Parts: sequence; structure tokens; C-alpha cells
Amino acid sequence: MPGPLHPFRLLTRAAALGLLGLAILAPIAHGQAITPPTPESPNAGDIESAYLIALVVFILIVVVVNVGLILPAIRSRRRRQVSAARAPRRRIGQLRAGTGLGLLAAALFTVGVVFTERASEVDPAGPNGLQAAAGRTAQVGIAPPTDAGEPLTIEVSGQQWIWRYGYPDGTFSYYELVVPVDTPVILELASTDVLHSWWVPALGGKFEANPGKTNRTWFKAEREGTFDGQSAAFSGPGYASMRARVRVVNTTEYNAWLTRQAADIQSAQEAVQEQVETGTVPGLDALEVSG
Repeated sequence: MPGPLHPFRLLTRAAALGLLGLAILAPIAHGQAITPPTPESPNAGDIESAYLIALVVFILIVVVVNVGLILPAIRSRRRRQVSAARAPRRRIGQLRAGTGLGLLAAALFTVGVVFTERASEVDPAGPNGLQAAAGRTAQVGIAPPTDAGEPLTIEVSGQQWIWRYGYPDGTFSYYELVVPVDTPVILELASTDVLHSWWVPALGGKFEANPGKTNRTWFKAEREGTFDGQSAAFSGPGYASMRARVRVVNTTEYNAWLTRQAADIQSAQEAVQEQVETGTVPGLDALEVSG
């Protein structure tokens, strides 16, 4: 009858099973096995680069620390010692280790500052992008480009539990944001009630929508397609249904969509106004009685 597994072998098998499960389940969850979702915007690419740098540093630290713990135990076992021999205290070794960790922390801090600054710089529009009006570029906290097409500014309003998008021409939409490809899009985020968090992983990081305050972020979708996201902050019982969707189209389709959307909104407003004037609005009598 086989004896119990050695703890090291048991740990190795558990780690192997965990990695296998991660590799199998990640595609089912529409995610990557190791990295975040494939970036489709320059700032999302910066997030992935910062993530990979942090991941490599983390793996190196784990390897170095575990080698430093395991090697003395292996040497003691070979010498048939009951316990591992205690390493002598050496100030030079401690100083070197402390200096190395300090330099590593400084390097990570520098990398963080560099990527934060890069994320605040809005990329210029590409050859297939929309040339927005110059009056839409007065922003705070971000640096629009000065040598190419201006960014497109869209107002994003979070409310329990849906997102509302306001376009520069007065058109608006709910749930789905439609933008042109290869065009820098600046989002001005706010909330009508509680804290919400707008997050579409393929296009950038998480950004809060606060009541009474406007936060700004940007992205530039590099290809056409549909990208899904969700609110990343608990905002009440309907939080799980608060989804976000960005549909990226070519500039011709974008302009056509704006025209259709404006016409549909105008038709709906006229229909409601007509029903109010004729007194045929459903529930209007009940409201008058209760009033």
C-alpha cells in the first residue's frame, strides 16, 4: 500500500492542477490565462504592459525567496540533520539584500509614474478616425493632441442601473456607446445618484462616476467591433445587471447612426407631446386623480 505523498510532491501536483484549471476555465470566462483581455486601445495596452512587468517581478521575487528557503532544507536533509542550520548573521548580506529591494521598489515606482503619465496623454486620431470639432477639446487632467484630429467628447452618466451617453450634437443613447474607429474618445463621467464604476477591459481601466463630480478618461479603439464591460463598484441591488457596451464602427456608419438616432428621438418626443396634448397618455388620468 503506497505511503502518503511527500509535502513537496503534493504541493507540486496541486500547483499543476491549478494551472491546468486556469488554462481550461479562462477561455470559458472569455479571459486570458495570464494577462488581461487583449487590448484594443493604446491606454489598455499600457495597462497590459504594466501588468506584465509586475507579473515578472512578482515571479522573480517568489522564485528567489523560495530558493532561499528550500536550499538550506535540502542541504540539511543530505547531511541528515534534524533541523536546518541557522545561517550566520552577516551585516554585509543584509545590507546587500536591503539595497536590492530598495532599488527594486524605486524601479517599480518609476515604471508606475511613467505609465501613469502615458495614460494621461490622448493619442491623436488615425487616418480612419473622425475629425471632431476643435471646440470639444477643453479638458482638465488630460493632454489632447495638438497636431491631428481633435478627440470626440462624450458625457457618460451613471444611474441605477444603466449608463446614459450624451453625444456632442445632443443625441443620447442608453447602455450601448457607439463611437467611430481610430478616433480618440474622451469620456466625462458623472453619476446621478451613487458611486458607479465604468469599466470596459479591452479599452482601458476602471474609472469612477461620482455624484457631483466629473472624472475624465479616454480610449481610442483600433479596430471595429463590440466590446463589453460592467460596473466595477457595488451600487445597489440591481448592480449585477449594470452592463456597458461599446460598439466601434467606421466613420460613415457612425454619422449615419447619429442621424437615425436623432430622428428616432425626435419622433418619440413628438409622439409623447401629441399624447399629452390629446390626453391619451396611458396612466395620465390616474395621475390627475391622485394629484
